Amino acid sequence: MLEPALQAARDQREKSQAHLFELIRIPSVSALPEHDQDCRRAADWIVRRLRGAGMDVELVDVPGPGHRHPVISAEWLGAGAGATTLAIYGHYDVQPPDPLEEWQSPPFEPTVRDGFVYARGADDNKGQVMCGIRAAELALATGGPPVNLRFLIEGEEEVGGPSLPEFVKREAARLRTDYLLIADGQFTAPGLPDLLTGLRGLLYTEVEAVGAAADLHSGIYGGVAPNPLNTLAHAISALKGRDGRVTVPGFYDAVVPPDERELADWRRLPVTEGDLKQSLGVTALEGEAEFSPFERRWARPTLDVHGILGGFQGEGPKTVIPARAKAKISMRLVPEQDPDRIFDTFAEYIDALSTPGVRLSARKLSSARAVRTGTDHPGVEAAARAFEAAYGARPVFVREGGSIPVTVDFQEALRTHLLVTGFGLPGDALHSPNEKYSLDQYFRGIEMVLHLMENLRDAPGA
Repeated sequence: MLEPALQAARDQREKSQAHLFELIRIPSVSALPEHDQDCRRAADWIVRRLRGAGMDVELVDVPGPGHRHPVISAEWLGAGAGATTLAIYGHYDVQPPDPLEEWQSPPFEPTVRDGFVYARGADDNKGQVMCGIRAAELALATGGPPVNLRFLIEGEEEVGGPSLPEFVKREAARLRTDYLLIADGQFTAPGLPDLLTGLRGLLYTEVEAVGAAADLHSGIYGGVAPNPLNTLAHAISALKGRDGRVTVPGFYDAVVPPDERELADWRRLPVTEGDLKQSLGVTALEGEAEFSPFERRWARPTLDVHGILGGFQGEGPKTVIPARAKAKISMRLVPEQDPDRIFDTFAEYIDALSTPGVRLSARKLSSARAVRTGTDHPGVEAAARAFEAAYGARPVFVREGGSIPVTVDFQEALRTHLLVTGFGLPGDALHSPNEKYSLDQYFRGIEMVLHLMENLRDAPGA
């Protein structure tokens, strides 16, 4: 049934675009409680699409502490008990759109310019998960795919939430799957798709500095009152040297460098340091100069500050010494680094950076271990041929600097063959103002998933 489904995909591009735009318009920002109902609306929208296609779907609220959003679990087992099962992962939650003033068009009103749709979530991850959803709809409408299908879609990826990992562990026996497609990344270069051999892990923290009992007048108390913002600034500057090396004790102890074969493959990639600087809009790159940009992005751990809060934030002057200040700080981790162990050391180090009158403390917001994926199973060749058919190019093997926290749980609980890739392009401004997604990439991504279903028809199970 491949050809009828492919023809339908080409004939219905306008409909596929309209469906994507409907989902994008829902501001499903998982980090902000005021968007909780929007997150549920996005989940409900996807449930209606999958159920309307003929799949058995459940929307699951996973109980537990913390700020939660529902999991979507869907399946179609019409290919039969002996058929290969393909699961497709994605997430419906998005990052906050701030700073709003830097958007050229409203962040939740999809706007097309030069073949790209600009909106928050256009690429990460609504545009990519919709490739799988539309492929399933089209395949089921034209006779059914040759494989059994599952969807596992979450609303907490952007906040490292626990709902999907807990659900997968609890329902592992029922959710058995041979191959699991994760499309939540980018091509290495335009026209050059990739399959990932690894993802960095994540340790996300909040550091708080506490001083006086209340905010103080800087004229009256300046010179004697401890200033949490000053202490926080000193601590942040102490966490990483100008050479890019993180100073947390033992931070690099478990780091395993990539092997020479991987490095040789990366050196052959048609992306130069100049290309990277141009795509970022910068005149220089930072980091550990003894390592190539690819190594620094994919195989070296990092530490970055994402936000600082304290004191007066409004326009104009207000001379206040704040009583408290906070910073959001994350570390991207590589294989063999243990997030729990590193957090313990990080918290001790932060405490040691306290100054007289100001106490520093760290708390963990989320964490995930780094992942290495296999490239020697039959699904890899099936995916490579699918990319070649849809995009005209076979993928290269690379790592990814970002994190998809649930990937570890998929590996350990489902024992499945992972296919980790993405349909975005470099420069799509993920997590930034003016995020965009190529509509051509979207349409071809739908066709890639259809080809993948066909190519997995006779693939052995996991």
